[in-house]
Amino acid sequence: MKKKILALFLSTAMTAAMLSACGNNNEGASGSDSTKQTLEPSSESTPETTPKPSQESSEQEPAQAEELPAPKYYFSFDEADGAAGITPTAKGAGEVIEPAGKEVVFIPGVKGEAVYIDGTYGLRLDEVNGVGDTYSLSFWMYANRNANYMPTTQFGPDVHGDATGGQHYLNITWADWSGSSEFPCIWSYDQNAEGSPWPQWYPETADTHLNQWINITLVVDPSKMSEDGQFINPDLYVNGECVSDKKPVNIISGTMAPSDNFDFLLGVNYWDAMLKGAFDELYIFDTALTAGQAKTLYEAGDPTVAYNPPERVVEVTVAENALETIGNTDLNAGFWTDWTSAYEIPNGVTKVFKLNNFSSGLELFHNYVMVFTNEASEAHTDPNTASDSHREWAAVRADAYGWTPETNPIPDSAFTWTWGNWESWKTVSMVDADVTIEVKREDNILNITAHNVDYNGLDNLMTAKVETAMTADDPCYMLFTCEGSYVELMAVEDGVDIKADPDAKETLGTTTFGLGWWAEFTNGIELKEGESKTVKLNNYSSGVENWHNYVIAFTNTQTTADKVPGADNYEGYAEYAVVRADAYGWGDASYAATFENSWEDWNVWKDAMRDVEVTMVITRNGSEIVIDTTLVDRKGNEMTSKATVTSTLTADAPCYFFFTGEQAFIELMSVE
Repeated sequence: MKKKILALFLSTAMTAAMLSACGNNNEGASGSDSTKQTLEPSSESTPETTPKPSQESSEQEPAQAEELPAPKYYFSFDEADGAAGITPTAKGAGEVIEPAGKEVVFIPGVKGEAVYIDGTYGLRLDEVNGVGDTYSLSFWMYANRNANYMPTTQFGPDVHGDATGGQHYLNITWADWSGSSEFPCIWSYDQNAEGSPWPQWYPETADTHLNQWINITLVVDPSKMSEDGQFINPDLYVNGECVSDKKPVNIISGTMAPSDNFDFLLGVNYWDAMLKGAFDELYIFDTALTAGQAKTLYEAGDPTVAYNPPERVVEVTVAENALETIGNTDLNAGFWTDWTSAYEIPNGVTKVFKLNNFSSGLELFHNYVMVFTNEASEAHTDPNTASDSHREWAAVRADAYGWTPETNPIPDSAFTWTWGNWESWKTVSMVDADVTIEVKREDNILNITAHNVDYNGLDNLMTAKVETAMTADDPCYMLFTCEGSYVELMAVEDGVDIKADPDAKETLGTTTFGLGWWAEFTNGIELKEGESKTVKLNNYSSGVENWHNYVIAFTNTQTTADKVPGADNYEGYAEYAVVRADAYGWGDASYAATFENSWEDWNVWKDAMRDVEVTMVITRNGSEIVIDTTLVDRKGNEMTSKATVTSTLTADAPCYFFFTGEQAFIELMSVE
């Protein structure tokens, strides 16, 4: 059964801040013949302009608007111009993107209409191809939310690395490289280049630019190079004003190179959270624009236009296989009006609860609530009426808030959370979330980890360490209540309680998964030509991300556990290949890999990897290394994978391998 509800979102419109101007050396540059995707303005006229508020004087003379050359590609995103060449695109299982099966949606934009995406998909501009290292990109956008590395636009001749075995792209995104999430940040990446250049840039003034129309123009002129000659220094304009004059942007060449594998994506990429918002007036020129032309692109739009997205329709789908449900599908349940059964949490034991949470999105507290008591109680019965000796140890809400009889509220220091935008968390993420909650009791302490995964796969993580008045001998039970929501309890399972194996040859990380990336390593193991090694290890992980597991690296040097593998510690050190547990890898200039696996659901795989016995047979033949892996999880389920890797490795070259990982606890049990 399905019941539709409407989640209403606030609409705001703000005028973006202006910054100081700069120019380039291409005044009077002429355009090339235009390839039209939708209607475009004539190259003989300047688009209509809208007066803008005056700005404070700067050190340089403000640029004056100039006539535009003809664009190579132009998308008005006006409804009258249609949706030809625009494909709504979403992330599929694993690192793929595919058509989303959605219609293109239009809303009022800065000039005519804009194209709207609701956060469950992005857009691929199908006919756009690269135009070379001399180019200018300009677009308007409105972002309703942000996340680290959430893309606005990402493009390149091989974004995913399928054609060349190495990713090559440029991304305009949010990032927290400066310690705060700000926009626009730029990085470009060439995985096949020596040293895998990955230059990063973020603005001097932190601003997320959320909930406002903003114009971005990137002007790339390959004659403007960094002092070392390694990078191009483009001009970046925000709302017609240069923001790269005091802090140069570095990008690699070739990100706009023509290719049969070229991607031009809006609001989506292969890996990260998808944008919710709108795009308008997108141009790609095969010339380097002047500062005046960047000003023209800004002045052609009206940033004060109201952002008016369509109402989001949320489908409350009743799961017939739910263990229990509380609340109602109208999402108007009052507080302390419905309860699940109470489940015992013995001292020293971890329990895992899986929920579907549907919320009205009106208030932070319109979600599930965890309640801890001293006795069992039945479903849909007020636990306070269970007996005269009933006692509540603690209550913890989904929004990182709670209370105990002794401490009301629980101190903020007891909580951590990964989301930064509470409005988006409330109105978007928790409206329809898949929830996994781990609760481990240690005497009087309740350790809670809640993964609230929203409809686009973004994990909103909350942790709590709650001190209670119970003693180690007191009983403890957990139940759920809710408010303004409908909650389905799907499963109650035993959690992963890690007990380090004293027979392990080597270990990486801690039982609390405190393993940083490239921080701990096993000793290197030689792999001779024509030889096979059988390796057994135990892998425990947080289950949060695919890469929070073991990693195997193949090198030309025998490394040791006490030193970081790298040229600083080992003369002539080089890596042939690095392969992660999640069928992903990278390597030297000749690296290529194929992956096969037996699982279809990555969430099932991540859950299995939280406690799994791994047996891998590693075989070397010439330049090829094959890794056959069998995974047996804590429930006895078996999965298999196979990685076939080639690189610059030759039959007469030395080869060694070692293990590392991230956010995991890894025990190397044997190598034979």
